[in-house]
Amino acid sequence: MSLETVLADRRKEILRKWEEVVLDRYEAESVRIFKNQKDPFANPLGHKTSAGLEELYEVVCDESDVEIETPALGQLIKLMAVQNIAPSQALGFVFSLKVIVRKVAGKKEISSREWESLDARVDRAALALFDIYNACREQLHRVRFNDLQKQRNALTSEAVCPSAFMNDE
Repeated sequence: MSLETVLADRRKEILRKWEEVVLDRYEAESVRIFKNQKDPFANPLGHKTSAGLEELYEVVCDESDVEIETPALGQLIKLMAVQNIAPSQALGFVFSLKVIVRKVAGKKEISSREWESLDARVDRAALALFDIYNACREQLHRVRFNDLQKQRNALTSEAVCPSAFMNDE
């Protein structure tokens, strides 16, 4: 049996386990909502997680050099970037796919070449996602910096200082 067959036949199981790895970082009550609420508007995090993982799975399973940034995956990475967690925590889930696939494949005869190919695709995906994550974090910091600049300017530009106002009286 080939690794490609395992990836296709056990897709739902692998995705379910992979989603559990991502959601395990959240509180139990949040995870319950993420898993049970299927409405994308009532549960945007759960929906973006599922959609992003499905697209990433497709990218990793495709042996061609397919573009890594997909719409749902971009949304998932943006969601990770706005959270106050380390990049290793935000993107560590990508590497867990290797472990999950090996457990699901079990004792099936899969060549080392196929495993090496999967590992390389997962690693390439993780590196590409780190670049996307980093760009999102930079954008977030620029927005925050610009907001601080605007607040400072609102306080200092042509505004009468309260103490100066008191001196005028």
